[in-house]
Amino acid sequence: MSHTQHAVKFFLLTGEPGVGKTTLTKKLNSILNDRGIKTSGFYTEEVRCSLLWIKQGYDVVSLDGIRGRLAREVSLLPEPINFKFGKYGVLVQEFEKIALPTLLQLKDPVMIIDEIGKMEFYSNSFKLAIREIFRSKSDIIVLATIPLRSSDSLIESIRHDARSKVWTVTRANRNTIHEDILKELASLLNLV
Repeated sequence: MSHTQHAVKFFLLTGEPGVGKTTLTKKLNSILNDRGIKTSGFYTEEVRCSLLWIKQGYDVVSLDGIRGRLAREVSLLPEPINFKFGKYGVLVQEFEKIALPTLLQLKDPVMIIDEIGKMEFYSNSFKLAIREIFRSKSDIIVLATIPLRSSDSLIESIRHDARSKVWTVTRANRNTIHEDILKELASLLNLV
């Protein structure tokens, strides 16, 4: 029996849609930054109509604050769209313009990727970048969100990688789970 143990370097958050994965990701990013740990990457954010609070789509936002459209309700888009996810048209080029540069700068100790999912995977360039990041031998720690269920072989290989630890976010634990995740991150990042 082998005694070699793979060190966890991929922290994966999963859970039902709307449970708070992005909120948790932003919270962890903020705490790491407050402790002097530099991060790079992006998150996705719901976009709602301010009057009726109706969801209109999603934006992609880099950690340095650059924002672009990821998806919009098809009825709100003036041009025909090549990629659709439910009622949303996915704006692949706008997404790539914001997300891809954040994945190429492998200089910060922690990379945040919210989210590795079906909409984002309409971008072949994004999918290739994700494959490279998770194959990489670098010391970078990845904090990413993935769908609870997926039939995508790349997402499943990431989920089952020996270096991955999957945290399921629920309504019951979403306000406290960050403490457990931070404990594990702290030991890897030599935080006190």
